[in-house]
Amino acid sequence: MDLRTLNSACFNGAYKDFVELIGYQNTLIVHSYFAGQYVTFPKKLLSEEYLHQQILLEYDGANAKQLARKYDYSYSWVRKILKSQELNK
Repeated sequence: MDLRTLNSACFNGAYKDFVELIGYQNTLIVHSYFAGQYVTFPKKLLSEEYLHQQILLEYDGANAKQLARKYDYSYSWVRKILKSQELNK
């Protein structure tokens, strides 16, 4: 069977969404890599390590609330990162 002749409605579960979202060829790549595994996608796209670095780089002494909004975290979480950096100096 030539899968390329099938439309997205012929695919199972999330693969249908993948075909529509990222195309047939990329769906086959995802399938061949992850087939048989249980995969979840975290809500947060960026790693905490990266976010910590970015917040520390972008912090100007007064923009913690803006950084919290920018990276979709709480103000207290951003303050915690900044405080841990101060303790490590």
